[in-house]
Amino acid sequence: MKVLKYILALAVSVASFQPAAAKVDFDSLTPDQQNYLRAKKYYINRQFEPARELKNRLRNYVLYPYLEYFDLYYDARPERADEAMRYIATQKNDGINGDIQAKYVRTLVNAGQYAKALKVRTKPFRMNELNCLRNTAIYHVGSRKDALNFAKNLYMKQSQYPSECNFLMQKLREQGMLNSASTYTKLLRKFRERRQNEQVARLAKELEKTNFASSAKIVNYLYSHPEDLLDKLDTNVTNYQNIAVGSILILARTKSEAAYNLLQQAKTRYKLTSEQILEAGSYIIRHMMIQKNANHMHWLDQTLLQLKHTDDLIPNRVKYAIWQENWKDLDFWLKKLSAKEAKDSKWIYWRAYALEKQGRKEEARNMYLKVLKERNFYSFLVAQKYSIPWPFLEQRVWMSPMDEQKALKQWVEFARVHELIAIGDLTNAGREWYYFITRLTPDEVAKAGVLAYNKGWYDYSLKASIYGKAWNLLKLRFPTPLLDYYTGMSKHTGVSLSFLYAISRQESALNPSAVSPAGAKGMMQLMPATASLVAKKYRIPYTSQDQLLDPKINISLGAHYLMKLLGEYNNNRVLAAVAYNAGPHRVEAWRSKDGVGKTVDVWVENIPFNETRGYVQNVLVFDAIYQKYLNQEPYFLTRDEFSHRY
Repeated sequence: MKVLKYILALAVSVASFQPAAAKVDFDSLTPDQQNYLRAKKYYINRQFEPARELKNRLRNYVLYPYLEYFDLYYDARPERADEAMRYIATQKNDGINGDIQAKYVRTLVNAGQYAKALKVRTKPFRMNELNCLRNTAIYHVGSRKDALNFAKNLYMKQSQYPSECNFLMQKLREQGMLNSASTYTKLLRKFRERRQNEQVARLAKELEKTNFASSAKIVNYLYSHPEDLLDKLDTNVTNYQNIAVGSILILARTKSEAAYNLLQQAKTRYKLTSEQILEAGSYIIRHMMIQKNANHMHWLDQTLLQLKHTDDLIPNRVKYAIWQENWKDLDFWLKKLSAKEAKDSKWIYWRAYALEKQGRKEEARNMYLKVLKERNFYSFLVAQKYSIPWPFLEQRVWMSPMDEQKALKQWVEFARVHELIAIGDLTNAGREWYYFITRLTPDEVAKAGVLAYNKGWYDYSLKASIYGKAWNLLKLRFPTPLLDYYTGMSKHTGVSLSFLYAISRQESALNPSAVSPAGAKGMMQLMPATASLVAKKYRIPYTSQDQLLDPKINISLGAHYLMKLLGEYNNNRVLAAVAYNAGPHRVEAWRSKDGVGKTVDVWVENIPFNETRGYVQNVLVFDAIYQKYLNQEPYFLTRDEFSHRY
């Protein structure tokens, strides 16, 4: 992306921060906004006559396309399919189009109009139930083979499938494509996956009265007791080699040493092929490095060099050499990285680190300085090491913020976002903003971001920089919503203001309505159970997990939780960030057990979870950036954090 060459000027005064579930004072809205909300309510209640009467009165209103959407969605009938397709053709918002397509595919398939359903949606959906409906249509008017293969693959991959798939699954059974043999094949697939105890047990039970009953029973037992492989698995069990390898993989996840020993015996007992031996070996290698097991380094390295597809094993081996502080091995394995990967600033940093440890200080310094071309954990470490200016790499922009009235006239999408936020429809406002930003030029992205920032739409200004890939517009990427409240919580808990913002920014991108797949909620992404414990400990009013979507309650709970963690780790933000992301028990599990400890960079590099490692690195960099914008003297690691042995 072409770099913009001006200084970003942001207005001093901003509107109030938009809460997760925007509460709207209906009486304060304009007549058009009020009538829009009335019409929407009528559509939801399927009162189409008054809804359409209001819709016709709002033809010149900027949100009129949404009323057309409601009309087609809530009154979806097969005879309206052509009308729906014409509407889709005029819209740029893929979210709305996807909703309409899903609705009409379902409507048309249920009505038996399969060819029309395939015209409405010509490509797969993201959701299995919709893809089952679409493939039901394909079965009737297209390729039955393709439809049944889709269903067979779905059956093999999923533990359960939605009711929309029942037709295809029934056809699979009628064609003999779903039988005890395919169920056993699925069992063996699930046997190799993590956390499939219930699924493995269920599939084994399904096979109780089949020819696979005894084999399935053994598979079910070994899933929980892989160390008993040699005692329980005979060569008369169906697919015994596959089961033997799977048992070794399961054991390696927790006991890599035992898995190594088991492989040495199993490869002869079960006549494992060279490919199977290497498969088991590569998995053991991965977990030996995670578990810091150095008992079989010669075997580990020899096996690793035999593998054709090393995926992330070579980078992991580099990290293991770093952990062992074996600079000769580090140099050897760094050279095994792909040409593309070797250019990563991470590996440049560690190449310099190895040179430094070998006494080649001038070469090391020259290589370290190459890292400063990027803004990340490694470049900030280098800046701290050599006491040189922090590599913020900010894109400085001189720009008169675009006049809001001009923007409303020039960009209809911006006008829609403006109205959707005003009436409290943050879901559609967010979708509209995404499809708006992704169609702008780099200059326009910056202008739109400034507009959002000046209106107090901080999560929108932040997303403008993300969607528009304007990574160096730091002021947009690191806003300070609810500054007074964050400041108050910082003073009350003693947690630095910049750290509170850094955690919030990393957790939710400052989106108060964020909900993770695991159930973490709000700006600081608290799990309900954690929130309850913190609320009880610090006597914070909290009765329902829905309150986590209230920014102030969320920030209060999150700040107190961070206060607790920092208290436990002597104000060490590195350890507190690990505990916040992965849980306090991980901190203890990942500490060095050599009695000496590791330096902060070595320890962070060897955090086993990619997510947590990236999380900690980001939070520390974000903290420094926020210090800059909060007019503090930026620091990266405190003296205690830097000197601590982890």
